[in-house]
Amino acid sequence: MTVTTAMIPLMGILLPIILVPTILGIKYAQKERELDHAERMKALELGRTLPRDESWWSPARISVAFGVGVPIGVFLCAARAAETSDAWSLVIWLSAGVVGLAGVVSGAILAFHHFEHAANPRRDADYAGAKPAVDADAFDVSAIAVTETPNTLEAPRCMSFPS
Repeated sequence: MTVTTAMIPLMGILLPIILVPTILGIKYAQKERELDHAERMKALELGRTLPRDESWWSPARISVAFGVGVPIGVFLCAARAAETSDAWSLVIWLSAGVVGLAGVVSGAILAFHHFEHAANPRRDADYAGAKPAVDADAFDVSAIAVTETPNTLEAPRCMSFPS
């Protein structure tokens, strides 16, 4: 048996082992792309963004960076300033402490506001010009009575109230 005659049965065995998973993988990737496309179109239709479309700098990360970055920056500047002037050391460190504390508190407030909004997205809908939930029959606001006769329509008349 020569090499070429041995290659025919070997290729007959290896060809399906290579082709079947490749074809199945291509079909799976195509189906996955179709589902991703359908998901993206539905999200666009509903006015939502997909998680992978959001920026890395979300409001929560910005507020955490603000709450961490401001105090670190202030204390590094205070340490550098305190090295050069000994007379103002107490004032520098007190100022750094106040600004650092303000940065931490501001970052915590921003993060809390963001997480509260993320947990209750409907809460802000009341203030965004949304229509209030009011029973239409609860209020009678008509002040004009329209009388209708079978043949003619009369002009609207104001209701007269007894005095």
